[in-house]
Amino acid sequence: MTPYRRAWTMRLKDGAEAAYDAAHASVWPELLAHMQKIGVQQFFLFRSKTTVYAFQVRDTPFPNDTHTPNDVTRKWWEKMSPLMETDSDGRPVHYPLTEVFAFAPQETNQ
Repeated sequence: MTPYRRAWTMRLKDGAEAAYDAAHASVWPELLAHMQKIGVQQFFLFRSKTTVYAFQVRDTPFPNDTHTPNDVTRKWWEKMSPLMETDSDGRPVHYPLTEVFAFAPQETNQ
């Protein structure tokens, strides 16, 4: 089964880089457990100055952008909202990236 994957960017507020990095150095275990429960296989964040690049791989389809998040996700968004651009409902503003190339060789049995 081919996993579902997507990438997007988000923007931090000026001067929020260190606080954002520190928050992600100690992500809540209940948030990680929730991500695993909903099928997240891999999730990477990269940052260049105030631009955050996110890449996620799931074994389930991605929900649409209007889905209702669970309580732990909403609380994480509240924690992050002083640090980054957010919508009126507290969701981080994201800018989808279009996948234009992928290289993922399959393991071979030798």
